[in-house]
Amino acid sequence: MIKAILFDLDGVLVDARELHYEALNRSLALIDKKYVISREEHLSTFDGLPTTKKLRLLTKIRSLPTEYYDDIWKNKQVQTREIIDKEMIYDERIRGILRKFREDGYLIAVCSNSIRETTKMMLVRKGFMEYVEFFVSNEDVVNHKPNPEMYLRAMITLGIGPKECLIIEDSHVGRQAAFESGGYLCAVENASGVTYEKISESIEKASNKI
Repeated sequence: MIKAILFDLDGVLVDARELHYEALNRSLALIDKKYVISREEHLSTFDGLPTTKKLRLLTKIRSLPTEYYDDIWKNKQVQTREIIDKEMIYDERIRGILRKFREDGYLIAVCSNSIRETTKMMLVRKGFMEYVEFFVSNEDVVNHKPNPEMYLRAMITLGIGPKECLIIEDSHVGRQAAFESGGYLCAVENASGVTYEKISESIEKASNKI
């Protein structure tokens, strides 16, 4: 029986792929435009990874000097906060979905590869925080997605097993983490694919397998 729904944040509850893509590229361009990530690279290789892993990849494939990491990371957080403050508003559609599942008796948690501050800012600005038991950020674990640690930590905190969890994910990195956690996966392409009906159907299918 499914007792909890664990949501990824970027690309699931919030269409934040563009936000992180733009914020990082602005920061990379300040160093040198040759480090800027193309749209194709973003979708095929970088999507879903935390910033530190993206920078290591850029060092590997484009020889980004490691001494720039700290400045790029700090500036990326500044750019991210500015975009969130200027562009994010309450999302009544997703709020309604979360509210319904809480009323149905499900526990809700968010597991994001973003840092703690950014994760909290997006949840607050979108109006989701009141429906979430807690959130897990990339600062709360040793291993980020695609490692399943984030989801396993959420399960332990909730006091439930993998087969009592439905995980909503969009990226290949997140889906791998969900699969390896042992929970049931509900795959979506983006936030517009997150609907009460789709999640309910996934819960029913998972319950029939138990």
